[in-house]
Amino acid sequence: MIYTGRFRGRFFLLRAAYPLNHTFGYTGRMALRKLLKHVFMLAALGVLAYAFREPLVTNLSWLVRTQFPCSRPITYTVAALDARFGLSEEDFLSAILEAEAMWEKPIQKELFARSPDGTLKIHLIYDYRQEATEKLRSLGLAIDGSRSSYDALKTGYEALRTSYEAKRSRYDAAVAAFTEKQDAYNKEVARMNARGGAKREEYDRLLLQQGEFGTEITKIRRMEDELNADIEKLNALVVVLNRQAAALNLNVETFNEVGEARGREFDEGIYGVSAEGEAIDIYQFDTREKLVQVLAHELGHALGLDHLDDPEAIMYRLNQGENKALSAFDLAAVRAHCKIK
Repeated sequence: MIYTGRFRGRFFLLRAAYPLNHTFGYTGRMALRKLLKHVFMLAALGVLAYAFREPLVTNLSWLVRTQFPCSRPITYTVAALDARFGLSEEDFLSAILEAEAMWEKPIQKELFARSPDGTLKIHLIYDYRQEATEKLRSLGLAIDGSRSSYDALKTGYEALRTSYEAKRSRYDAAVAAFTEKQDAYNKEVARMNARGGAKREEYDRLLLQQGEFGTEITKIRRMEDELNADIEKLNALVVVLNRQAAALNLNVETFNEVGEARGREFDEGIYGVSAEGEAIDIYQFDTREKLVQVLAHELGHALGLDHLDDPEAIMYRLNQGENKALSAFDLAAVRAHCKIK
């Protein structure tokens, strides 16, 4: 088939030696269009699948587990480890292995397996929660989730708050006195400059006063540093006290932070499934034993277990006590979930 000549600005087609069947030609073109449409759709789906391959694999794995619990080990990997915890990856992995063994040994079944491409991402994230814990530790205070611990923290908070308020009053008085002196000094300097300058004795006196201002400023800044240190300790106590009160269901007044209001929760760890995949985020622990416990708790959620009412259970809503093994309720829950008689 050849094109030649122009007709009203468009090419016209010379009839071929063997004319096409017009019906067949139209049907063929429509079929070709449909084929191309499907090809483009498949290509687009392929691009999307590649772009979101990790979340798709993760969520598919999670869906399979919900239908066939414990049928295969949950693969995990350490995706983030904040160096501010002072914990090596080897030590963190050791704690994870100990936590998974708490679930696996009693039922003689492999439930978790470490893999570089694990679908469950485990993160150790340093934020205000661990910062608060470390500040309390420096005060000789610890968090164990009990009412006695709450009362001890509250007593420490009230004593520190009283001390802070006294220091703040002295600081405010010092700043007010300094500001008054500085204003008087500036007015006197302006008056002398307006008359053409200061006499020698006046100049020496003002120079001496200027040096005294430097000493007072140093003293005020030292007071500021002490106040800021107290504020950090007070806010650390507030974060933990409010968390403890909520966890213990105490009908008490909520404490407010000094200088700012975070209003954030105090979860030691969180397990969740999102569009980004499946993850365990660990935010806080006081000791290695507490780290193992919170890891075991979140691994239990990864298995599909809910909270239990037994205070001795790993799956109790609070990380308290010294649980080094599953309670009878934990064991019953995992056996039922994994369909083990």
